[in-house]
Amino acid sequence: MKMKTFFKLWIFLVLVCQISCTKEKESTVKQEPPITLSNILECYRLATWDSAKIHTQLVGKWEWEYIRCYWNPEDGNYDDYKGVLIEFKADKTLEVLVNGQTTQTTTWHVVNLNDGYFGISTNELVVYVPGQILFCTERVLFNDSYTDGCDNYFKRKN
Repeated sequence: MKMKTFFKLWIFLVLVCQISCTKEKESTVKQEPPITLSNILECYRLATWDSAKIHTQLVGKWEWEYIRCYWNPEDGNYDDYKGVLIEFKADKTLEVLVNGQTTQTTTWHVVNLNDGYFGISTNELVVYVPGQILFCTERVLFNDSYTDGCDNYFKRKN
């Protein structure tokens, strides 16, 4: 009788271990960006960029998509800033909306970062947009990992 109870307990423990180990594996699956850095760089380099072209290309609404930070690339994800939308306006104002509510308004202008890359300068810090601006079709990457920061991917919203 004791052997039967021990056997049932052993099976129960094995099942619990298998379930918890499976859940652990699922939660550590690395999430990849919507487009690789090498692909977006290749796409960006197909055009000739200047500050006026960057400005024109940025004007519009951009929905946040993905973040990956230099110091912790394995934790890149699609959840940190879900619901963030940035509208770059032609009059050089910028609005940050979170779930449809304006949370920040500031001014912006394109700055030359050298070597054919551009960034934006804002009157107030906007945490989603530091770094090199890289375009590929309907996406923009604010690439700040080259300075040990975070890369934020956005998709154009119509």
